[in-house]
Amino acid sequence: MLAQLLLFSTLSFTMDMHFCGKILVDFSLFHPAEDCGMSAMSDLMADMGCCSDVELAVQGQDQMEQAASLPELQVQVAAIFQAVYTYVLPDLAEWQRDIPFDDYSPPPRVTDIPVRDQRFLI
Repeated sequence: MLAQLLLFSTLSFTMDMHFCGKILVDFSLFHPAEDCGMSAMSDLMADMGCCSDVELAVQGQDQMEQAASLPELQVQVAAIFQAVYTYVLPDLAEWQRDIPFDDYSPPPRVTDIPVRDQRFLI
């Protein structure tokens, strides 16, 4: 999951869209969008400005931070271990000691299932 996060944070791409009025005519990733052909019809249509091109560019991260050195990593692992040992494990032990159905007996058995199904371990 971390590798995918790193890949998508460094990925950059462009989206090109061509609008005729307020209607999206063409959408493309990684290459320019094709126009609707109205600009080739006449100069009058081109002067009206009914068509527009929109380009959205998403720039990825170019530089990555260097990984933590070994002593810093050891300190972080020790801090995480101490937090788990201090806060999580006592609560987990308390939860395991508290059995809510300990005072109740199991329901009585109606039939002996191996005898009923005629299955015996030989």
